[in-house]
Amino acid sequence: MDLLVVVPHPDDEVFGAGGTLIQYAEWGLETGLITLTRGEAGRTLGLCAPEELGEVRAQELRRAAEVLCLGHLELYGFPNGQPNGARAGEARGVGFASSEGVADHPEIVDLLLWRFEVLRPRAVITFGPNGSNRHPDHVATHRFVREAVRRSGQRIRLFYYAPLNPLPEYQEGWLPPTHVRHLPLDVLLRKLKAMAQHRTQALSVLNFMDRFPQRLAVESFHLEGHEGPMERELLWYAGP
Repeated sequence: MDLLVVVPHPDDEVFGAGGTLIQYAEWGLETGLITLTRGEAGRTLGLCAPEELGEVRAQELRRAAEVLCLGHLELYGFPNGQPNGARAGEARGVGFASSEGVADHPEIVDLLLWRFEVLRPRAVITFGPNGSNRHPDHVATHRFVREAVRRSGQRIRLFYYAPLNPLPEYQEGWLPPTHVRHLPLDVLLRKLKAMAQHRTQALSVLNFMDRFPQRLAVESFHLEGHEGPMERELLWYAGP
């Protein structure tokens, strides 16, 4: 596999790498996604019962994956940890009642090690050390993916989401971009369509668009161990 994204929640794939996934698939590269939870602690917006949210978000992810032209999708059922700064009284899924999250399941490292052995990804994208917004599931996923890549013994290019200008509260643990990709209009429009599939998370989508509008059309990443000038493509052979 050429490019594999590993994230904890449905919708984490599209915000930071949706355009790259679309474009790489369009160029004939093999792309894939591993999502560790079904997002059952997210908002429901009254669109489903709390106990139905995990299945609803799984369906949303499958629709988004079709728009992203993903060649491979794996969705697991590890618990979705509570997000930071959740507001009282929000309509949330049943998972919000539990304090358990991705960080409580270090066996994920062994799972990822097995999947890397099977899929043989040339490049992997996941969250950086600060999880972009310090969500505990994001931070734990960073640690687990990094450890699995290290233990795999494979020559995997490990990329982290790396916004160009992080907000002050997210500066700690931020890594500067080494690869910056500007999306053409047609790819941007398809990325927006993929974002729209995550309907139960519409407030998160709108919040992202409000706070990070530049990240809609520009996707930036930090390559672990990179030295040298800024680059565009994550793989040297990526191109039309």
